[in-house]
Amino acid sequence: MATEYEPKTVGHAIDGIEEFDNPLPRWWLMLFYVSIVIAVVYWFLYPSWFGEGILQWSQHKQYEEEISLAKKKYPEKTLAIADLVGNPESIAKGKEVFAQNCAACHGPEAKGLVGPNLTDETWLYGGKPEEIVHTVTNGTAKGMPTWKSVLGQEKIGNVASFVYSLSHSGN
Repeated sequence: MATEYEPKTVGHAIDGIEEFDNPLPRWWLMLFYVSIVIAVVYWFLYPSWFGEGILQWSQHKQYEEEISLAKKKYPEKTLAIADLVGNPESIAKGKEVFAQNCAACHGPEAKGLVGPNLTDETWLYGGKPEEIVHTVTNGTAKGMPTWKSVLGQEKIGNVASFVYSLSHSGN
């Protein structure tokens, strides 16, 4: 009752090694065909050679939507420098920040070393509170570094209040 199994070959051999004609497993073939169908559907739904696709989706639109949602959820706080100017608490905090970060260039009394004197009435980049904030935040082309990422908005406001008080204490 024992039958001998004779495998099918494709008919050629190299160095005594024959190539067998075994069919692929059905599960593998089904997975392969399903993958092809999914790829074709994806090709028409999303951007490809055929343009924007049926769904009209793009990564740029997705990005813009996410940014607008984030701006709604986390509105940008604006610095009210007018509230900080003349505020003794803000000036005291600004003096601490100045001593830690600015005194190296402007000197401990802000009379100027590498950086300019901040106690006189001469301002290279504007002496209004908003202009001081802009200069501290963005820096200048002549050596003032950008402090936006280092200090943050609150500390910049305080240091701008302190710097403004140095030359406008009588006003």
